Amino acid sequence: MPESSNSDSAPGGSVKSIVYPDAGQDIEEVLTGRRRKSLERLGDLKIFYDTPPDHQDFLERVHGAHALLVGWALPVEVMTQTPTLEVLSFTGIGAGNFIDLPAAAAQGITVCNCPGYADNTVAEHTFALLLATARHLPRLDAGLRDGHWNQSLLGTELRGKRLGLIGFGGIAQRVRQLAGTFGMSICAWTRNPDAKRARVHDVTFVPLDELVASSDIVSLHVTLTDDTQGLIDRARLEQMKPGVILINTARGELVDESALIEALASGHLKAAGLDVYCTEPLPAAHPLLTLENVVLSPHVAYHTPEANDSLYEIAVENIVRYYAGDPINVVASPDSKQ
Repeated sequence: MPESSNSDSAPGGSVKSIVYPDAGQDIEEVLTGRRRKSLERLGDLKIFYDTPPDHQDFLERVHGAHALLVGWALPVEVMTQTPTLEVLSFTGIGAGNFIDLPAAAAQGITVCNCPGYADNTVAEHTFALLLATARHLPRLDAGLRDGHWNQSLLGTELRGKRLGLIGFGGIAQRVRQLAGTFGMSICAWTRNPDAKRARVHDVTFVPLDELVASSDIVSLHVTLTDDTQGLIDRARLEQMKPGVILINTARGELVDESALIEALASGHLKAAGLDVYCTEPLPAAHPLLTLENVVLSPHVAYHTPEANDSLYEIAVENIVRYYAGDPINVVASPDSKQ
């Protein structure tokens, strides 16, 4: 059953209906206190603690809503059949992967996302995967628990190694800082390789092919678009030096997964640390699960209490600022429709 709370004091006398149609059970830990009150001051807040089981249920949940907090997909049919909808705050970054942004804009809906909420958290997870792969930690731990005192596996020291960052947004910038403390040299590829950015972040921007061919560790930090899908294909994997470590906490579809598995199985790549996959959840019989030189986690790089707290701070502020006439973090709006 949904939880609903009401307010009699919405700004300007206009009471808004705010709905969270697909909240998790743990939402009360972060959507509380002043955050909850700031939404309730706008009008009626209704929260559902599960994902809508079908299209009709989704429609019933958002009927008459002016504002939505949305954690997953919002079907186009639901948008077009909810004419009251004005603003949507997506509780994540890649809104375009779950919501048809042009359709939302055409429907007169403003869509906001939550940029930067997990930059530090994902960067730390990236480095956790890097350290785990470089030092064979899962294999050593499993072996010791099975009674094997195995000192034959040689680890990789990070100091002096070249780290190539593909993409240079907030997460990659934090990874660059962490890598610097380990004494690594850092290069990056970005679509905006201007000299000022390079100086500010103390990084060398290089062409993608140069990065792939010269790095000891390659870490992916670009968004998934038509241009970046399959960015690390078979040819680019073959360009990499023997013994490279690949880290991916961005999106699974950035990499040709079949070619990656072959490169790992052959030993051309020393190891991979992966948090994302082309198919999620990862199937039980997936070939990646048979490889000893892969460290896997189930798409949780973003998942810490600190990141969740930051996420809902931004998500709520998106709605509050929209109704204050000062929208922020807009990724689609009626003004931007084609």
